[in-house]
Amino acid sequence: MDKMLYVHFIAHTHDDVGWLKTVDEYYTGGDQSSQQAEVGMIIDTVISELEKDPKRKFTYVEMKFFSMWYDQ
Repeated sequence: MDKMLYVHFIAHTHDDVGWLKTVDEYYTGGDQSSQQAEVGMIIDTVISELEKDPKRKFTYVEMKFFSMWYDQ
């Protein structure tokens, strides 16, 4: 039987605030020895892509990092 399967992908991220590095190290990409992460760049890139296509959506829960980005 041919049935249509609809799959919805929800773009999101999960960036721990202060798990292996300080909040600032996660945000700026400092101390790459324990984990590679540059949250500020992730947000910059996502915002840039969202501006290109208003139909796109993105879920972000780490308000600490978002507020750091917004305050810049």
